[in-house]
Amino acid sequence: MDNKAADEDQSGKQMKNALLMPVDSAVRGSEHKCRVCGAGPLSRWVHMPAMPLTEELRPPDYGSSPFLADIDVYRCTACGVSQTVGERDLSPYYVDYGYTVGQSPFAARFMQRLADTVRDRFGMQQGFKVIEIGSGDGAQLACFQRAGAEVFGIEPSAELCRVSRARGVPVMEALFMPQTAALLPEAFQPADVLLMTYTFDHLPDPSGTLEAARRSLHPGRGLLVLEVHDLSRIVERREYCLFEHEHYTYWTAETLRSTLANSGFRLLTTELLPENERRGNSLLVAAAVMDAAHSPESEVLLTEAAQIDYDAFQQELEQGIAALDAFVEAEASLGRTIAGYGGGGRGVMTLAAMTSAWRIKYVCDANTGLHGRLAPKSRVPVASVDRLTQEPVDTLLVFSYGYMAEIREAVEKLPNAPQRIVSMLDILK
Repeated sequence: MDNKAADEDQSGKQMKNALLMPVDSAVRGSEHKCRVCGAGPLSRWVHMPAMPLTEELRPPDYGSSPFLADIDVYRCTACGVSQTVGERDLSPYYVDYGYTVGQSPFAARFMQRLADTVRDRFGMQQGFKVIEIGSGDGAQLACFQRAGAEVFGIEPSAELCRVSRARGVPVMEALFMPQTAALLPEAFQPADVLLMTYTFDHLPDPSGTLEAARRSLHPGRGLLVLEVHDLSRIVERREYCLFEHEHYTYWTAETLRSTLANSGFRLLTTELLPENERRGNSLLVAAAVMDAAHSPESEVLLTEAAQIDYDAFQQELEQGIAALDAFVEAEASLGRTIAGYGGGGRGVMTLAAMTSAWRIKYVCDANTGLHGRLAPKSRVPVASVDRLTQEPVDTLLVFSYGYMAEIREAVEKLPNAPQRIVSMLDILK
């Protein structure tokens, strides 16, 4: 092993040592207080054994075993918020975090539409100040720059911070904690917009985060924009792959509205963009500081996509996994070869729970940073989309279903394109 590989191996071991020391995470949920309201008791309703981290993809010759631990999700009987218990130090993990959707035309359109809509619907003036927590590679903030805003990001990944600065988006390298708000540049105190897209559910202290957000926003025009995974849709679609170690909380429109209200925010809309313009399983809301001038829509719709039967869902989850395994086995029994599409979190977690993942030859993805690596636990290799031409398969199972239309369009143009392109959602339902 060369010095670089040895350093990487040692770094990985140190990361796992940190991750393997959760704060009381092995204690039953009933002995914990709710991380949102501080009450309880908590009741477990999801159990997924021996699951990996979504981004711990490693080269084939990587020596250390992947981090694996059970994922248990509990519901607070007082406030209704679903959550994990305990807390892991994920800061070493996020340093190398490289997830980005920058290669997707659909994602690019979504981000620009979001920036333009926030500006236009809420009357933001030229030079309005936008802070994004979990700003990634700066792509979303660059859209706000084009919409006339001054922007600043907070992002724990060193690599994504480098990319962000290269595209002209200033960023502070940090994992956001409530006290981080005090470190913001003076020019952004206060801010007009505070943005968290698929970040809020990664933060272990939701109430503290919302309190810091309220203090950071302008009291007269401050706007909070949150995008989280919609728990009602997760249940309706059996999307077990969205239960991750990286997620501390899981939200419905109603639990989000209630928690925002308890933290001094008024929910303005749950339809900031129409569903066909949002990413897969996106609950996208805007809220205002209570005294701000922004007015809510005449009627904020809080109808859940499905009434959640918490007692029955574990069986539903297991039936969904079994359906995916049955699909793969049926394809194999007919002599069909199978590949996957989507090496991000959905693909990693879907494969990790399956017993038939070894039958999937590879997973292709447009993100070049994932190529040549193995998905943790399942060890399915991740390759470029060109692999479908070089090593063709009969069936393509799409994990990144939110981009299904553009994936289908791109794949069908390839030489030796798969005969069947199937969304995992069509199997899970």
